[in-house]
Amino acid sequence: MARGRRQFLKFLGAGFTGAYASGLGPLAAAAQTGRPAPFQPIQPTTRDDLVLPSGFRYDIVARWSDPLPGTHSRLGYNADFTAFLPLKDPREGVLVVNHEYVSLPEPGEIGVYNQTFPLVMGRAPRLEDEMRDVGVSVLHLRQNDAGRWAIIPSPLTRRYDALSPMTASGPALQTARGLAGTLENCSGCHTPWQTVLTCEENFQDCVPEAVDTSGRGRVGGRFGRDGAHFGWVVEIDPLDPGWTPVKHTMLGRFRHENVALRADPGGPVIAYMGDDRLNGHVHRFVSDERYAPAAGSRGSLLARGRLYAAVFHADGTGEWRELAPETPLHPAPESSHPRVSRGAKTLGQVYADLGAIVTDAFRASNLIGATPTGRPEDIEVHPLDKSVYIAFTGSATARGHLFPNIYGEIWRIVEEGDATGTRFTWMRWKAGGPNETRRGGRGLASPDNLAFDPAGNLWVVTDITTVRLNADARFTVFGNNGMFFVPTAGPDAGVALQFASAPCEAELAGPSWPDNRETMFLSVQHPGEGSGIRGAGVAAPRGSNWPGGRRGDPPLPAVVAIRRQ
Repeated sequence: MARGRRQFLKFLGAGFTGAYASGLGPLAAAAQTGRPAPFQPIQPTTRDDLVLPSGFRYDIVARWSDPLPGTHSRLGYNADFTAFLPLKDPREGVLVVNHEYVSLPEPGEIGVYNQTFPLVMGRAPRLEDEMRDVGVSVLHLRQNDAGRWAIIPSPLTRRYDALSPMTASGPALQTARGLAGTLENCSGCHTPWQTVLTCEENFQDCVPEAVDTSGRGRVGGRFGRDGAHFGWVVEIDPLDPGWTPVKHTMLGRFRHENVALRADPGGPVIAYMGDDRLNGHVHRFVSDERYAPAAGSRGSLLARGRLYAAVFHADGTGEWRELAPETPLHPAPESSHPRVSRGAKTLGQVYADLGAIVTDAFRASNLIGATPTGRPEDIEVHPLDKSVYIAFTGSATARGHLFPNIYGEIWRIVEEGDATGTRFTWMRWKAGGPNETRRGGRGLASPDNLAFDPAGNLWVVTDITTVRLNADARFTVFGNNGMFFVPTAGPDAGVALQFASAPCEAELAGPSWPDNRETMFLSVQHPGEGSGIRGAGVAAPRGSNWPGGRRGDPPLPAVVAIRRQ
């Protein structure tokens, strides 16, 4: 058994063997039956706490508003993706934490940020507070003898927010003035060259989304910034505070949920991305430069290459269509796209140049016939067989779509050859839906973040929207949002075993592990988002008091460390 897989057993418990630990992939099912699960799965619940299996505990690493030692900053709001980068001392590391958004009033949501900010900060929030509470936190952590992780004062501990200096690579933004800020940071990935990619998702909530066919945006929105400057994948070096983050424009501008890399030595880097919107697309980037582990790759490997959008055929085959000037037009019916002049036959006859195409990637993808999907959320590459897993959170509405399941689905695609060609096959690997008691596991709904452990097992966190969570009769069986362990090998492949349940009106996000695999870092996002602070006369699952736990305590997003007791 490989070292990483053996170490991972420390987290799940000694004696964890068989198909769960084998990591042989979904096509190599082990002939084993009657094996106990690697932990005692929990049942769906509406408790206002982070509920874990027997034998596990969680510690708070940091809450929103906590001052970051050695800085004049605080931890941002609504923590999402995390990535842990080890340092020389095995009890130290740098934890990167994304901050997706602040919870303002929406239909069915109270606007808990505005409700709790005065209680926590002693004053009403200002626009600058919102701009400071998004972005990314970089936390230098140290583990004490009791096993608890804490942030320490260090040049490595710092914040990036909507005002931080940025630069850009690729065909767009090369003449942009005043390029600064990252916001609506959702998922991301830890690169093999020890940087972190962070993804700007629902930027349209802060700045204008629309651009023209020359790639020009406009200044406006809540933050009063140029909308063309946001919606990108941003590279950060957590270990070098002096390095300016890079927005990689060749990876396209859209509502980036995630990015997942396949980087084989000697081959190009391949990035998979989801455009998280109703009828959004799945994208792939293939770098021009080849990956050499000993070479300096920071900021350069993702600067040049080719960007594609996926077409899924009903027969289980698929193809990648390049977002390039010479690509033929094949407009999707009833889709949003620029006006096509008479006689135009290629993207280059609609857009001014490649920079404009990638800046308007969603509409350009519609123009070349990319498949509208059911909100592609996280995408991850299996660590052993290199197949690609895609979480579709819900259904689609486009004519003739392939996504009828309101509970969402996880798809698996297998690339042709070395994954640089244009063809692949796909399958519905895991359908969301109610409980699977006949299979010994539980059902899940609205899959969101995905993460593979070293054995090739899939960890899934769910994001049932606040208006449906414990309210829509079709979803009440699931209780609060949760986290699930789903083997990809053996007789239990695809069975969802619930490992965690989120506090009320919250979701879990961004699981990551240190190299020794003795801890799982996890974000608890937007507790109490629907009903706010739970007070007298209000019962769970409405509102929240997590993590304080007492009536009247303000709900606070936080990052936790989970370990065995």
